[in-house]
Amino acid sequence: MLRLLSEEDIDAIETISYSDELGEFGKRVKDRSGLEDYFEFCLNAKENKDLYPFIILRKSDKEPLGISMLGNISFPNKRIEIGWTWLGKQYQGTGINLQCKKLLLDYCFEDLKMRRIEFKVDIKNIKSQKAVEKLGGAKEGMLRNYNIQSYGESEGTYVYSILREEWIK
Repeated sequence: MLRLLSEEDIDAIETISYSDELGEFGKRVKDRSGLEDYFEFCLNAKENKDLYPFIILRKSDKEPLGISMLGNISFPNKRIEIGWTWLGKQYQGTGINLQCKKLLLDYCFEDLKMRRIEFKVDIKNIKSQKAVEKLGGAKEGMLRNYNIQSYGESEGTYVYSILREEWIK
C-alpha cells in the first residue's frame, strides 16, 4: 500500500531507517538529525511539486516498509521518473519493491496518463538494475559522471524506460 509521505510518518519510519544496507539513503542518513533533514527535504520537494514521496506500508497493519518517489515530472511531455526508493533491510528481497513499482506504474499510466516512465540507476547498483529489468524496463543508455553518490563521484547512471504501450496491454 502506498500513500503520500507526511510529517507524522517520521517516528514510524525511523524504526527501519538506520542501516548501510539501505542503499544511498542508508549511507547518508545515520541518525535522527539526518532523518529529520531527509524528511524536510522530502516534504519541501512535495510542497514545491518537485518530488512526490510515498511511504510504503504493509496493507495488513500499516507497518512502514520504506519510501519511494515520483520526480522529474513533465506533464506537457507526459513523462515521469520513479526512483529514490529504499526498503527496510528486513523487507529487501521479498518482492515488496516489485509490488510497489507495479502500483506506481499503474498509477502513472492509468491515473496520470503518462506515456513514459523513467528510472535512473547508478552503474554500481546491480540490485536495482535487475529489479527494473524484471519490470520490463528497457536500458536506453548511460549518463556519464551523472551523480555524486555516498561513495564519491559516480562513473555513470543507466537510464531505463517503460512506455505506456509496453505496460498497458
